[in-house]
Amino acid sequence: MLGNAYTSAQSDASRYLAPREWVSWLILSLRFLALTVALLLSFFDRSQAGVIVPITHMTLAAVAYNVILVILARHVRWLRHTLNVLVLDTLVTTLAVYLTGGYHSGFFIIYFFIITGAAFYLSLVATIIVALILGLIYLGACFVNPAGIWTANAAFILAGKIVLLLLVALLCALLLEQLRREHLETERERALSARLSALNDLFQQLSASLELEQTMQTVVDASRHLLEGDITLILLRGEDEEELHLAASSGLEWEAAGEELPLDDELVQRILSARAPYVLDDLASQPAPVRSLLDKEGITSLAAVALVLDQQTMGVLCAGRRTSVAFSQDDVAFLSALAQEAALAIRNARLYERERKQVEQLRTLEALQASFVSVVSHELRTPLTCIKTSVDMLEGSSATEVPEVRRELLHTISHHTGRLEAIVEDLLDATRLEAGQLTLSLQPTDPRLLVERTVRAFAPLVENRKQVLELDLPETLEPVPLDRHRVEQVLTNLISNAHRFAGKGGHLRVGLNTTDEYLELTVADDGPGISIDEQERIFDKFYVVTDGRGLAGVGLGLYIARQLVELHDGRIWVESVPGKGATFRVVIPKQRQNPYPDVHIVETGKDANGVLGEDLE
Repeated sequence: MLGNAYTSAQSDASRYLAPREWVSWLILSLRFLALTVALLLSFFDRSQAGVIVPITHMTLAAVAYNVILVILARHVRWLRHTLNVLVLDTLVTTLAVYLTGGYHSGFFIIYFFIITGAAFYLSLVATIIVALILGLIYLGACFVNPAGIWTANAAFILAGKIVLLLLVALLCALLLEQLRREHLETERERALSARLSALNDLFQQLSASLELEQTMQTVVDASRHLLEGDITLILLRGEDEEELHLAASSGLEWEAAGEELPLDDELVQRILSARAPYVLDDLASQPAPVRSLLDKEGITSLAAVALVLDQQTMGVLCAGRRTSVAFSQDDVAFLSALAQEAALAIRNARLYERERKQVEQLRTLEALQASFVSVVSHELRTPLTCIKTSVDMLEGSSATEVPEVRRELLHTISHHTGRLEAIVEDLLDATRLEAGQLTLSLQPTDPRLLVERTVRAFAPLVENRKQVLELDLPETLEPVPLDRHRVEQVLTNLISNAHRFAGKGGHLRVGLNTTDEYLELTVADDGPGISIDEQERIFDKFYVVTDGRGLAGVGLGLYIARQLVELHDGRIWVESVPGKGATFRVVIPKQRQNPYPDVHIVETGKDANGVLGEDLE
């Protein structure tokens, strides 16, 4: 599991960096040793100058004090802290010195124990200051003692003891300070080694998977674990987005979906432009978007670094803590290393996702092409079979054949020949559109007459299936520059689809509307409708929707319709609820410029009536 080595090293370091239990036992042992030495020295001291309480009584008092202290420590939390006990010992020792002879009291030895114990918890300077304070306290106790300090012997002993106390304090402080430094350096190297080992495990995990979401989640989980943070986030920038969105998180206690930060935010700009870890300790002064994002989690310290690869900024990796412990320089450097690896992993995952989508598109295209071959074969075989059968019947008929039969056979040949021509024309149009070789011939055209003529051609088909075709046209319209043939082709494709899917006895509606800027065509039917998943795909090349009785067309009609409408600077879309029919809408601007330099647009001259080209009547 990722970070096992680091967790083990961290656990060992915690026991060593916070040695309160064994230090307390050591100080307790020194405490009793110092008390024993002080009592022994008092028994060898023959001087009775300044002795207020006999040494035997003081010995019993010292034992009683320690017993009471041990009992109270179980119930009073204040006495469980070693420094607090040392302060109390200082007061008791000073009182003992005063009562047992002042400058020649053996209880002075306890001051050495006190300063040695304090050196375990205090810095070098603080230990020296404490030693000076103890010296002054000892001097005051000796000064008020009846033995005094004014004799030469007393002054010599007093000065020697204070100097010795300061020397012991200095030596203990220097020794422990050096031990601390060596220990911190050792633990730093151990932690660094553990982090490198964990980072190597992370690299292996990232190399084993190219899934984008899994990659980002692995990064945030590992970052939170290795940096001992409370939360980690990846704010990612999309390829065309102007905001950073929350792409992955670890440790969040609230629903973070949809959280975003604008790229023009001042703090975001500082983080992205720094290209180095950015540490925030005063979050209260930060802008509202960042503060609101972090206040929900109670974050007090944050470190962030931009995900940069090949001079491109992809997002931000953030780590936060709810405690007052700030991120160290080692943490920040390690976060920077994680960010570099994360940027590379995210780039690789994105490339993999892109390639996977391209492979899927290619497979879809292959399937469509295979379907296209099948559909075209079917669409070509049917009219060819009908034509061949009709020709065979004509060749085998006698001169006295009924004229109506011959006309019916010729009509069948003509109809299916038209179907073949339409299929071939669709294939040619699709090829021209892909090659950008389609020519538009714009002519001021009366849209109303164009729609009427197109609908009139479907009258026999609609009547044959007993369908109702409703035509909704304004009374008059001003001419609009259109390619008549191409717009008629679009309208024919839409009406043909509506006629096919409406079914027998269905209802069709063709509408025309206009505004100051746009011309809108509407073709609706009450057929089975189109599912939401298919509403965008129906305009793709070779995509075929079944009509319930087999394949419907070769999948080029709507594709060509969309291309032709877009060549007119227009837009086509479908509105449909499954089971309630479909409505196709075409919007074409009345005034346009040619945005397609590869498409040739021709405007022919006006006729006597001011309408270009052939008569629509």
